[in-house]
Amino acid sequence: MKVSESKRQFLEKSRRIKRAFFKNFRPPSDLTPAQWANDRVVILDGLTPKYSTVNAPWQTEPMDIIADPEVKEVVYLAPIGTGKTTFMEAGLCYIIAEDPGPTLLVGQTDDDLKDWAETRMDYAIMNTAETAALLPRDRHKKRKMEILFPSMSLFLTGANLSGLQSKSMRRVFCDEAWQYRPGMLNEARGRLHDRWNRQFFILSQAGVKGDDLDKAWGHSDQREFSFSCPDCGTVQPWKWCNVVGYEDDTLEPLARAQLARLKCDNADCDWTCPDSPQPRRALAEGGQYVPTAVGMPGHVGFHYNVLANWRKPLWEIVLLWLEAKAAMRVGNVDPLRQFIQKRLAETWEEDLTDNRAALVGNGYLVSEFTAGQKIEEEAHRFLTVDKQRDHFWAGVRAWRASGESMLLWYGRLETFDGVHDLALRYGIKPQMVFVDAGYDTDQVYSACARMNWTALHGSGQKSFAYKKQNGDVIHRPFTRFQDATASGGGKARYSHWASDRIKDILHAHRTGIAGSWDIPDDISPDFLKQIDSEVKKEVTNSKTKQVEYRWTRTRNNNHAWDVEAMQIVAALMLKIIPGFDV
Repeated sequence: MKVSESKRQFLEKSRRIKRAFFKNFRPPSDLTPAQWANDRVVILDGLTPKYSTVNAPWQTEPMDIIADPEVKEVVYLAPIGTGKTTFMEAGLCYIIAEDPGPTLLVGQTDDDLKDWAETRMDYAIMNTAETAALLPRDRHKKRKMEILFPSMSLFLTGANLSGLQSKSMRRVFCDEAWQYRPGMLNEARGRLHDRWNRQFFILSQAGVKGDDLDKAWGHSDQREFSFSCPDCGTVQPWKWCNVVGYEDDTLEPLARAQLARLKCDNADCDWTCPDSPQPRRALAEGGQYVPTAVGMPGHVGFHYNVLANWRKPLWEIVLLWLEAKAAMRVGNVDPLRQFIQKRLAETWEEDLTDNRAALVGNGYLVSEFTAGQKIEEEAHRFLTVDKQRDHFWAGVRAWRASGESMLLWYGRLETFDGVHDLALRYGIKPQMVFVDAGYDTDQVYSACARMNWTALHGSGQKSFAYKKQNGDVIHRPFTRFQDATASGGGKARYSHWASDRIKDILHAHRTGIAGSWDIPDDISPDFLKQIDSEVKKEVTNSKTKQVEYRWTRTRNNNHAWDVEAMQIVAALMLKIIPGFDV
């Protein structure tokens, strides 16, 4: 009997539905998610063609959590380069094949997710036999930002309000949540349905103290990936404070780094681990997660740092640390922040407390240098001036080529002529006089044009791009000199400087991190009050909604702080402060 075309299509559709039903509603595999993924999942750019927790033992327990119905939220804090992305790929493959349910993957932006989906995710799904068999044949059911499998849907979206609306999911994965704007993590969490089998996963490097990621970690049981000491058996996490042997600062950084070793946390044990892949791998392969806190019910946290990754030589890690500490001495906290967040996977806490050491005199007097007497090994001295409505605050500081300095004078002046006389008294060349032009700009320009001084403008920019002769682009905390026409005639030389960046460097000098920054015993009380007039505080960027840390005035009179900040600008321009390519 001849079957009509419409009936044939109906029967074929019915058969496909039946196949999908029996395939996807069969009992799940007896394998754990980690065992299943190791046996089946094919990934791109891995150490081996197949996913393997043997190469990343810190992923076994987090992977198996996927099948635990008691776990409702997982925070997975891990350093860069240790397989967070492959973990997510393998976990999604297991969910699609073995435990399907509507799933949402949230990234920082739609574009980031599209790139990942078109390369890594699609590769894993299409090359893993169990998931490839479930890929829809209808092109309308497989798009860049969604895949409609027979028994589940997979959606992708950036961390934005529009992408997180009108979705009800069984599982939500949040990738690199440290980049999310405030509130977006909660928006993603709100996409979960309220049934018993919901799960929320956060995979990320660490963020900053008090952000949404930090709060989520605080609600978990904070499990630390730990190893057993081969000598005494003490179970312990990989702690940065237990890396020793590189303390000799008379050696070059590389030589110091190559002496580093990891020691046992037990003070009564003398065991140290050599900087070699084999013993470090053995520690990781025998590793286990140990809870360190009592979290909310169903909230689990996993954490490890770069020390657990035996493929990263210890000396390379220590060298990064030494470079970060060196940058701190010139006020650049970014390398240290990146090391803490990206390598140790620990929350960055900006120092917001006023813990500056009390300023005391350094055994000399202002009167000793009124005749222009030079300090030992003096390279340059600068006069910096903060212009007010009807007066000035000014400071004279002498600098050594090493970046150390001594304040020779600070006080109030009434006129531009007073500034000129002070420069003559301390033997300061006109080119080494720097005047703030943020107030009465034209008046300052006229004086600078007449006296051959330099005008300075503070800026909210973090840095300024500068193209070198060889084509390389560097970023400096000040601009090239430019000329402005003064109202009274002549050209005034001026430059802009990055206020927060310069004040970071000043803070490093003020606190002694960057070396000697001396003041005289008879310094005026005004200076002592004014130099502590700004602290770094949390500020939310109105455009990005990201929390930033900016220098903020705590009292009206901050003149000494500004005067000393301009001293830093001048020292950088003359290449006195080391550590900057200017």
